[in-house]
Amino acid sequence: MNIGKGQRALLVMTGSMALAQAGAARAEVTLLSPDEQPQGALDRVEVQVGGSIRAQYFNETGGTDDGSYKHRGYDGGTRFRLHVNYHVSDDLTLLSYGELGVNTAKVMGWHDHYDRDSSDSATTRRQVYFGFESDHYGRLTAGKQNSVYYDTVGVSTDVWDYNQFAQAPGVGVDGSYDGSYRARKSLRYSNGTEDFTVFAGWLFPDDDLHLDDRPYDYRRRTGASIGFRWHLTDDLTLGGAYANTSAEIKGESDQQSFRQQLTGSSLTWTGGDWYLAMGAGYYEDFVPDPAGGLDDYFASDAYGVEYIARYTFQLDNDWVQSIKPFLAGDRLKRLGSADSQTNHQVLGVTTQFNHGFRLDLERIFANTSDNEPDSVLARLRYDF
Repeated sequence: MNIGKGQRALLVMTGSMALAQAGAARAEVTLLSPDEQPQGALDRVEVQVGGSIRAQYFNETGGTDDGSYKHRGYDGGTRFRLHVNYHVSDDLTLLSYGELGVNTAKVMGWHDHYDRDSSDSATTRRQVYFGFESDHYGRLTAGKQNSVYYDTVGVSTDVWDYNQFAQAPGVGVDGSYDGSYRARKSLRYSNGTEDFTVFAGWLFPDDDLHLDDRPYDYRRRTGASIGFRWHLTDDLTLGGAYANTSAEIKGESDQQSFRQQLTGSSLTWTGGDWYLAMGAGYYEDFVPDPAGGLDDYFASDAYGVEYIARYTFQLDNDWVQSIKPFLAGDRLKRLGSADSQTNHQVLGVTTQFNHGFRLDLERIFANTSDNEPDSVLARLRYDF
């Protein structure tokens, strides 16, 4: 069935409005709850929806991006979520989850508000997985899902908008394909207690990914990862992970094999109104070298550090719930012949309004080998 531009716009608007009406609360909206004493199969079903609609503005100083669609406003990562779970018993739950990313400007046909040269689809499957969860046996899921590395290391500093420039999920060829972020075709297991949880992951062979900046294709063979999350105290959490992935870079007539390794750790403190976090990782044959060829496409070694210090002023009045000023930054360093670096320092503030609305403002100061300009970012979002 062919859907015209006007019909697509109507579908998006109708779906967004329906979810927005259902999602006036700040958390997932439960549409169907399992009964405490189920009498039939449908009494065991749980359905939840949620999402985030995000409009963004971005501007580089010095006029280097004059005329960019980012000056006119663009989609900053809108997504919709659906949980459908089946409670087999008090201990066992069957899980299914889907998260759809939507470039609203491209869906609506607003040509001046998205990158018309990009081949990216207007919609993307951010996550789709199935599995089970048990207090006794742990949690096992399969599909496209957050990696062990991201959920134990990367997530601690993934809390401002202009970030992931030094952590593994943001500096490889593609976090979905190399398995460092939302890993495609993956298996993941976790088990533990409230204080200490262990994670294990497995990556299955994946399709080729064409590298737009080079005449090469990336193919992931297999991979595995382990990690942990340890609540040292009520306020202090330590995370760590190691990942090992077999991959290839293929040219027209040749190919090169790589053993990609990630080792990282994070530390998070949430005392009172403070949020302090730092994450660091060491990456072997993982970060692309801008000047590398087929045999040395990746920088042999690199390391990255990210940090954030944020304070929350609780207001809780009729309009504003809180104001959160923060200082954040990152550093990525490629070693060896790929010698180069990127540094960002960010001053920002997040204002949380009532009814799920939020405004983020960030001033980015850049110091990089390729002379990246400073920039300003603003994002308005509605979470439900």
